[in-house]
Amino acid sequence: MAKVLIVEDEFIIAAHLRTIVEGLGHEVIGVADRATEALALLRGAAELPALALLDITLRGELDGIDLASRLRAEFGLPFVFVTSLADAVTVARAKQARPLGYLVKPFDEQEVFVALEMALAATETPSTNPAPTLDATPTSLFVRDRKQLVRVDFADICWLEADGNYTTMHTCLGFRYTAVAALKQVEERLPPADFLRIHKSYIVALNKITALSGQTVVVEGQHIPVGRAYHPALLSRLNLLSNSPN
Repeated sequence: MAKVLIVEDEFIIAAHLRTIVEGLGHEVIGVADRATEALALLRGAAELPALALLDITLRGELDGIDLASRLRAEFGLPFVFVTSLADAVTVARAKQARPLGYLVKPFDEQEVFVALEMALAATETPSTNPAPTLDATPTSLFVRDRKQLVRVDFADICWLEADGNYTTMHTCLGFRYTAVAALKQVEERLPPADFLRIHKSYIVALNKITALSGQTVVVEGQHIPVGRAYHPALLSRLNLLSNSPN
């Protein structure tokens, strides 16, 4: 659980954001609608938050980007911008403040979850928080699912799919879990005897393959592409019985 400060001058959005953040298991230490209010709250706080969520457009003399500079200089506090502005000029100015993320309105719970996880992970150090987001045991992976770590048994995984720095595990029970980790990182945690990468974006459980047709395999009714470079390795791992002429 992390302590979070919200600075947002639209009441409905601030309330919605607070509900999401608290629903994800974090503590909101306060909600401010102006930069001056946020600074006063922090100066009087017994304990600083781990992160601030800052709206860029704020009432008063200081906007969110101005406030971000004050937070970094006075408190060393990391922050994520929350804004409806995504134009090139605003983004360029925001980049100068070095935020840990940029959350564009309207947002949903999953987007807030990812922004918080990425930002909080960037602030962790091995000496203060050695626990990784993704952990492994000999027979399973533990994946963060919102407020808790969920165990996913290797035997239940049918295939894994990459999307940039995220990996989604598709289980045979119909559940999906997305880890903030690249496919290669997850691959290193899997037993190589049971799983094989068949494409730059896919890993499959070998015993879940029910058919192979051309450049695709079928796993639980799902057709998954096989990259040309991975095809020979796949064939070598399958127990093929070649048809012989009579």
